[in-house]
Amino acid sequence: MKITACEVDSSNWPHADLLITNRSSKASDYWVQVEFVDATGKRLSETYASTNNLAPGQQSAVTAQSLDQVTVKITCRITDVSRYAS
Repeated sequence: MKITACEVDSSNWPHADLLITNRSSKASDYWVQVEFVDATGKRLSETYASTNNLAPGQQSAVTAQSLDQVTVKITCRITDVSRYAS
């Protein structure tokens, strides 16, 4: 699990681009929770991203898009990952 980009777009919508890699031996579904925090560490928003039926060794690029607008510089953090057999 890797954050490849963490940005606020020109309309003030924060998002995190993620690269999910299935390191298990079976096809899996992933559910990833991401939080957006300001420079002091205060949580501004959180959201989820998912991908389904990812084969062993396969990667999936997904975007976790917040539904809360922000106007400050953010940091993105992965706070939880759940993996389920497909």
